[in-house]
Amino acid sequence: MTTLDDLRTTILKSLTTAGFTDVTATRRGGTVIATVPTARAAWADFALASHTTLRLADKAGRARYALFPTPTHSNPYSRTVYFRATGPGLDPELVGRVMRHTVRIVPGHTTEADIPKALATALFDDSDRAGDITVTHVA
Repeated sequence: MTTLDDLRTTILKSLTTAGFTDVTATRRGGTVIATVPTARAAWADFALASHTTLRLADKAGRARYALFPTPTHSNPYSRTVYFRATGPGLDPELVGRVMRHTVRIVPGHTTEADIPKALATALFDDSDRAGDITVTHVA
């Protein structure tokens, strides 16, 4: 398993190599949170594609990404996810609310990058609605 410090260093190198000069990468719990200017988010998506990445809600003009080390075991584990949802079929009481759900990760089958699909399935019974999910925080 890559240490979080190694992951942070690799992320900074990937983004710097891609031409980013205004990037942050900080350890938070079991993840590294990287931020870049929102205007360059599409390029950051490309630069971070080789990592297990979950796009988080933008904040203060910054695109935010949670990046995760690859587990060294095959034991399932879970992540608590805080998110918002939009779109048709959403209970009006849930509009604009931050919700919390626990998502199970099974190494070799699913990763943290699959969280929006899992949340869309749980909330809408349709994994294709992952675009209606905005993750704000992962614990």
